[in-house]
Amino acid sequence: MAALLVLSSLDKRLVYDEFDNLAYGYKVLREGPSVPRSGQRMTVLALNALPCRDEGCRRVLLDESEGRRLAVRAPTMVFALLLALAAGAWTRELFGARAALVALTLAVFDPTLLAHGKQVTSDVPAAFFVFASAWALWRLVRGRGSVPLNLVLCAVAATGALLSKYTNLLLLPLLGLLTLRRRGGEGATARRRLLEFSFLSLLVLFFLNAAYLFQGTFRRADRYEWKSEALGFLQDVPLPLPLPGVYVMGLDFSAYVQEQPDVGRGSNYVLGRLGTEGTWYAFPLMLLLKTPLGALGLLALALARGPRGGEAGSDRVFLLLPFAVFLAAFSVLVAPQLGIRYLLPALPFLTVVAASAASPGARVKWFVAAGLVVWSVASSLSYHPHYMSYFNELIGRRVNAYRYLADSNLDWEDRSHDIARFRRRHPEMRLTVEPEGPTSGYVLVGANKLVGVYEPERYRWLREGFVPVGHVGYSYLLFHVPPEALGGAATGRGAR
Repeated sequence: MAALLVLSSLDKRLVYDEFDNLAYGYKVLREGPSVPRSGQRMTVLALNALPCRDEGCRRVLLDESEGRRLAVRAPTMVFALLLALAAGAWTRELFGARAALVALTLAVFDPTLLAHGKQVTSDVPAAFFVFASAWALWRLVRGRGSVPLNLVLCAVAATGALLSKYTNLLLLPLLGLLTLRRRGGEGATARRRLLEFSFLSLLVLFFLNAAYLFQGTFRRADRYEWKSEALGFLQDVPLPLPLPGVYVMGLDFSAYVQEQPDVGRGSNYVLGRLGTEGTWYAFPLMLLLKTPLGALGLLALALARGPRGGEAGSDRVFLLLPFAVFLAAFSVLVAPQLGIRYLLPALPFLTVVAASAASPGARVKWFVAAGLVVWSVASSLSYHPHYMSYFNELIGRRVNAYRYLADSNLDWEDRSHDIARFRRRHPEMRLTVEPEGPTSGYVLVGANKLVGVYEPERYRWLREGFVPVGHVGYSYLLFHVPPEALGGAATGRGAR
């Protein structure tokens, strides 16, 4: 997995949010954790900035040096490796060694984890900390190991999750549900479970404030300048908030971005439609199309033939509940639905459930499980080194991916190296890359610009008048525009 992460990072400059994330991480290192927020960027990004701290994390140096880029991406890679190891280790505790090997294999070759496990973003750290906190809590409620140690580990991981993504606030009520729900065969009383969760919550609150050096903690709500409508009511509430000031402002800005689609995000794109509001089926569609079919097959077998009652059935609920909570929240409550990366905290739980199909209790033939694992691995590797653009076989020809989804599901990486190589291989082509207006000859356009995530009208003439004849790196679509069709294309009547 480490090799795949490094190899798929080569020849790809920092793009989209990567450099801005790195710049924020550098500011945190220089000025401390309570540096004024920059969008929705999180404190954990300081880890990515550590390798370039002495040089100032300057973009010109990063663009010209493969080694420097690998260095700033390395912390994310470490979190990806840790997440894969955690998936295998928890699966071993739950379902045995054979299932653990399946879980580890699925995680190592998971195209979404490989895609985002090398980016300067907080998506993969957020996923690791959510998964680790749930694992520690499971060990607590199952009586595995020391109670104080599991409580502290769960609190530390939950704090890491909050320092990685504002949306991980979902984790706190989720941990409450997992702690307080009925569990057959256990001696813990409802009172004891409530005390455990209360102590866990206090620990998380303390660690979170400590991470921000308690700056702004207990500032009164009516002393903040609220931007969002969702939290604006607090302007008239003269009560202290037990959260760091920067964190509170970040939460407010996240709510503001949810309400204002023109601030910090483009349009959602699902099945050829652009919009600023969320669509309930967007994330289920991403899961269907961007998960290897072999992994989906294992998941279906696990759900159909796995244990349903007793402790084993309760453990499966423990795994499925986090996935269900994150999926439901992002599908129904969140307007920005820009990529499957938002669901990364939920995906490892599905990996563990899918791997349970290889456990003795699932009654699945070993060669069936092995065949599905091989299919999953082969499908993922077939996209190397461009895992960001992965779609499974349901879309048919890979050039069709843009018809279903875009943004970070397809086009969120630098392709300048691939485009330069394509030019060298095809000197006979009169190739124009992302022209300003209708142009004849061979035209190459990134998927996000083609579908209009940011500028809906710029390439309407191309997407409605022509079909791609090829692609470069999966995310850049190649069109052939005959000179005689150009006039029609300019008015939206191009020949197909």
